[in-house]
Amino acid sequence: MILAGIGLTTWLVWALIGAIGGYMCGRLLTSGGVPAAVNVAVGIASAIGGGYAFIRWFGENDYGQTISLCGAVVVCAVVLWCLSFIFRRNGGDS
Repeated sequence: MILAGIGLTTWLVWALIGAIGGYMCGRLLTSGGVPAAVNVAVGIASAIGGGYAFIRWFGENDYGQTISLCGAVVVCAVVLWCLSFIFRRNGGDS
């Protein structure tokens, strides 16, 4: 099973990527209407999911590890970007 082959370090790096991405999104998109803790939690979940998906697609070699880290960053950014649009506050119309 591929879960047994992925090291703890890889999981922690994915979680760190998601936490940093979620924190940065919370700080940069102050008008998003999403609490910072939600951004961090969604960032961690999406980075782990994206990294794991890329490991499944590209395998567990050195090249696959690098691709999975890039995939974690991209998936985390896209999910947080979509989240900011979903929960965007209207500019004073509420």
